[in-house]
Amino acid sequence: MIGSELNLILLILTFFLLIIGSWQDLKTREVADWIWLTMIGGGIIIHIIQIILRILENEPPINYFVPVFFNIIFAITLAMFLTFSGLGGEADRIAYIAIGVASPISPPFFIFQNPSYEILVKITPKILNVFFNAYLIAFPAPILIFCYNLVYQRLHPTLYALSNESVWTRIFIRFIGYPHQTLNLEKKLAEKPWHFDFLEKYSEETGWCVEFRARLDTPEADFTRKQEIISSIQSKNKTSIWVQPSLPFVFILLLGFVTDVLIGNLLLLLMMILF
Repeated sequence: MIGSELNLILLILTFFLLIIGSWQDLKTREVADWIWLTMIGGGIIIHIIQIILRILENEPPINYFVPVFFNIIFAITLAMFLTFSGLGGEADRIAYIAIGVASPISPPFFIFQNPSYEILVKITPKILNVFFNAYLIAFPAPILIFCYNLVYQRLHPTLYALSNESVWTRIFIRFIGYPHQTLNLEKKLAEKPWHFDFLEKYSEETGWCVEFRARLDTPEADFTRKQEIISSIQSKNKTSIWVQPSLPFVFILLLGFVTDVLIGNLLLLLMMILF
């Protein structure tokens, strides 16, 4: 009984800290470190108490320790992959570890009544459920951006001119970004430096060309690069530039976490329903 109450405390703690982190991410695309440290510290303390209670009650603690251990290992592995590949922001990487440590090891509240699904959800680390849920929730974003471009291009066709770019580049860029007028862009960069990225750069050899960047720079290097592009915009009198919006991914992780708590792994659930 006490174990269930501790799981509920851990669930509430993680939920509210993710709400605070999501609010910060929505406003500034930055999240304070104390949020992740509190999640990690609270998770470790409650997991240790859970193990001690099982020892005192002569229950094998390994049944609780093993899923917690593998959940944390998978979370660290995800964070390391994002770090070495340069994918995702710094807050996203730390968030995976924090959620992995602070995830209560308990079944979903409304689990789909299917024996295969129940087994898969039970053996799948909780952090992987959150990971898959988050990316499935974010999946419609490129489609929404593309639809926005279809409408906006009819209103402002001159903004969509791209020189020296292939047809595939012109199609792909409409799924990840949109043209932005450069008026007051320097002020916007100063106020919200992490809310967007530039998809074009200037060089003396090629002029303005599209640049897709899979690997992220450090915040300092990224801000310096953006300032250099702003300088090129001003010196070349460029009136519009393609930008890529930055998704508030901590908020998306919150949705992935809530989905896991309620129904489990959304990807596995869809596979069970469809197949």
